[in-house]
Amino acid sequence: MERLRSKITRACAQRAEFRDSSPVFGDGPVPCGLMVIGEAPGRDETRFGRPFVGRAGGFFVAILEESFGMKREGFYITNVVKVWPNLPTKRKKTRKPLKEEEEFFIPFLEEEIKMVAPRVILAVGRTAFSALAPDKDFIPGEWAERDGVPVMPVYHPSYILRKQKSLQESLKALKKSLGKVRRKLEE
Repeated sequence: MERLRSKITRACAQRAEFRDSSPVFGDGPVPCGLMVIGEAPGRDETRFGRPFVGRAGGFFVAILEESFGMKREGFYITNVVKVWPNLPTKRKKTRKPLKEEEEFFIPFLEEEIKMVAPRVILAVGRTAFSALAPDKDFIPGEWAERDGVPVMPVYHPSYILRKQKSLQESLKALKKSLGKVRRKLEE
């Protein structure tokens, strides 16, 4: 894994748009049965150098811990894009990763997936899912597959938190999807 991290750091240093960025690497045991893949780190993830530690990420990890009865250290968490995609405004705002950014990081993600050797992948958000299964429609809660590994797409936690009027309904759907993942891991 250290070799992959070094490779990503060197590759980012060679690209002008990533040169001033700090890559945020995956976190968790290797190999691991459950691999959680999000779209990209945000401000907090970049500051702490760890995926899923901001407001939405912390919310999501708490639900994962509750649903699987294990601490964060029990599953592997990473992102498709390894650097914070942001708008060059005074206070830098997060933006959706560009297709070129996703394409740049996909080969590294593929290496990461091989090393982690997950039995199940949880694709957090449309961007993560489309990077893993580009020919499939994003249907949260419905299984897809990537190279023989089951992939469960779920809504991104920031999307769930923004939908306050339907928060309880969204949480129920998320927990139902996570229940499917838990059962698949128990098979």
